[in-house]
Amino acid sequence: MRYQAFTSVLLVTLLAGCIQAPPPPAPSPAPPATPTPQAAAPNAPMERVVAEAGVGKKGQSLKNDTGMVVEPVKQLIRFEQKAVFDLQIKPALELYKGSTGSYPKTHEEFMANIITANGIKLPELPAGQQYVFDPETAQLMVERPQQ
Repeated sequence: MRYQAFTSVLLVTLLAGCIQAPPPPAPSPAPPATPTPQAAAPNAPMERVVAEAGVGKKGQSLKNDTGMVVEPVKQLIRFEQKAVFDLQIKPALELYKGSTGSYPKTHEEFMANIITANGIKLPELPAGQQYVFDPETAQLMVERPQQ
C-alpha cells in the first residue's frame, strides 16, 4: 500500500513538473500589405505572363533540382501558389462580377476590391517583377523582364 502511495506521489510530482500552462495566444498579425512593385532594370524589355503557380519567388532556387526531398517541397510550394490564384482569386473575381455586373476596371480597383477586401496574400515575386491586373481579360498578370 505504501508502495502504491509513493508511486502515485512520484507520478503526480513528475507530471506536475512536465505539464506547463499553454503560452498566451499570439496577437493577430496585421492585415496583409499590398505588394509593392520592385524596380526593374531601366529600359529592360518587359513581358506579361498569367499569374499562376510557379511565378512566386519562393521555390525559384529549386527549379533545376530533383530528388526525394526536393520534389515534395516543390509540389507543396506550387500547391500553395495554386491555392491563391485558383481557389481564392478566381472565385473572388466571379463573386465580384456577380454582385457588380462587371469585373474590376483597373488594377487599383482589383487590388482594393479583390485582394485587400478578401484578405488574399499574393505570393512574393522575384525582384523586378510586379502584379498587374488586366481588365480586358480579367486576369491577374505578372510583369517581368523578358526571358
